Amino acid sequence: MNLEFNKENEKKVIAVAMSGGVDSSTVAYLLKKQGYTIFGVTMKTCGEEDKDAKRICDDLGIKHYLLDVTKEFKEDVIDYFVNEYKNGKTPNPCMVCNRHVKFGKLIDFALELGAETLATGHYANIIDGTLAIGDDMNKDQVYFLSQIKKENLKYIEFPIGKMEKPLVRELAKDLGVRVYAKKDSQEICFVEDGKLKEFLIEKTNGKIERPGKIVDLNGKVLGKHNGLAFYTIGQRKGLGISSANPLYVVKLDKKNNTVVVGDNDDLMRDTLVATQLNLLLVDKIDELDGMECYAKARSRDKLHLCRVNVIGEDMIEIDFIQDRIRAVTPGQGAVLYTEDGKVIASSYIVK
Repeated sequence: MNLEFNKENEKKVIAVAMSGGVDSSTVAYLLKKQGYTIFGVTMKTCGEEDKDAKRICDDLGIKHYLLDVTKEFKEDVIDYFVNEYKNGKTPNPCMVCNRHVKFGKLIDFALELGAETLATGHYANIIDGTLAIGDDMNKDQVYFLSQIKKENLKYIEFPIGKMEKPLVRELAKDLGVRVYAKKDSQEICFVEDGKLKEFLIEKTNGKIERPGKIVDLNGKVLGKHNGLAFYTIGQRKGLGISSANPLYVVKLDKKNNTVVVGDNDDLMRDTLVATQLNLLLVDKIDELDGMECYAKARSRDKLHLCRVNVIGEDMIEIDFIQDRIRAVTPGQGAVLYTEDGKVIASSYIVK
């Protein structure tokens, strides 16, 4: 990591997306040390914004701007999140937020303020103009970034994409970043950890609680559930049923309002169908037809060798060649990669 000051860098104006966490704060310190002209931008999405973002900017002697996207965040992210659960899916709010809000509205805001690019603390890279996996394989955040509009990539920088998280914390400490030991943010920023059920009940005035049956693959009733939204594919704990063998949720049947369970092998799939494609390394969906590449159906999964078949105007089938994939979950992202980790395209799982 180059920490040397370069006077030439002063000519470039960079907005830093400041969350108040260690990653974005380190990015600001790093760019300032390298000589870039920077300012901080923070989104107000819901509730009170993190005051540490402003404190970091004060420490650095740079301007800090606040963009209120409360309305857009509710409409584009929270409402989507609740509706997906109502439809028996498990949503991925970060992918939606990154496309419409963080790398949509926030980029526009940064450019209006005079920035050339927006830098963030994501563990991802941009190689030859396209998204690619960061060097920290334990934090493949590019999966969540894969729905960013292609035309916005030229305005984005990931200064710590080639670093691993422990090294970033060490660098933050060395640079004197006040939040170097701060814990990582929770998984869903607008839902308190462990309170998803309560959140969904509140947002739907209790309508999401629709009792139904828990059945096996043969239709045998094994128990009862209080609402499909409180379960997800692959779930084992909290089913409230007893069995000689471990049972997992293998399907959420919205039509019949049933939770279908089976054994671990019933979770294994050799194909999935996805839609809402965001093309990054190709220009037309037809270019994907017959392509052999790699895919992930969840962020922490490994890359699976696959073949892509185009089956509609905005729909693909992904066939896994070498091994089967576990717990395919409608609503989650299905992301296609090259062998060296560049993102070819992104989509959402239908079935």
